[in-house]
Amino acid sequence: RGGVGVLRFAKNGDLIGYDMTLTGTNKNCGGGRTPWNTWVSCEEDEPIGVCYEVDPYTKFTQQVLVTDRGGNYESFAFDNQDPTAPNNTRYFVTEDIEDGALIRYTPHPDAYKTNNHYDILSTGGGAHEFLLLNTTDMTFAWSTNRTEGEINAFDLFPNTEGIDCHNRILNFVSKNRQKLFTLDLEMQTWSESSTVSGLFDLQPDQLTRIIGDGDILYFAEDGGDDSDIHGRDSTGNYFTIVRGDAYPSENTGLAFSPDGMFFYAAFQTDSNIFSFWRADGLPFNGTVADTKYH
Repeated sequence: RGGVGVLRFAKNGDLIGYDMTLTGTNKNCGGGRTPWNTWVSCEEDEPIGVCYEVDPYTKFTQQVLVTDRGGNYESFAFDNQDPTAPNNTRYFVTEDIEDGALIRYTPHPDAYKTNNHYDILSTGGGAHEFLLLNTTDMTFAWSTNRTEGEINAFDLFPNTEGIDCHNRILNFVSKNRQKLFTLDLEMQTWSESSTVSGLFDLQPDQLTRIIGDGDILYFAEDGGDDSDIHGRDSTGNYFTIVRGDAYPSENTGLAFSPDGMFFYAAFQTDSNIFSFWRADGLPFNGTVADTKYH
């Protein structure tokens, strides 16, 4: 079973609505937001999984062309500051298998001519390219050869999960290697670092951040019965914001309200979804005192 549900909240955090907007799909996983505030949902359903666009406001849904074939897809992100791309925007998709190539999708220029944002990811003729990391000089390139991308992923970043792009810095995680990969899309260089830190000792999963806030990257965790939710600041320091000791499953669905006042997350056991807020009444990107880093 799969699908995408939409929860609606009032500004004060009260739940005011729910509906299943996308149905008839299988094993929907992470996905990600588009620049026009729809959601791309990825089916983690090898070898037939595809991606769908869901508009939470109009309830419009459609299959999109951000992947080149069926697969075990996980998460979606975009870079809208690329001067070499049509409309300055490219899109990225991760795949949770050992040789899951990281996909970069560039829509055909015609996709923008209708001025209908539903056409951007569904118009044919776009280009799919695959990430190649060079370990000799720590640069990277994009190849149209899927096999090259799969070999590179198998060797260096198997089973990619969460992905995030902010100010031309692309972050994604390999859960098997317990590593965070950071690509500077402007300089075309990359680095990697371990995500293992204190309570963050299992597999990194989905990534998110408060929209407009470039400082803290938040991580879901998978791989055991004490999967927690962690943050990492811009200097590489990790801290834990939610303990998951009571739930024998991964956590997922990390999201923030637009004003940063509420944080949402799910634990897959019993499909529990939680809302969190700060006791001091400040937003999650507000002043923080005495953060306990790992």
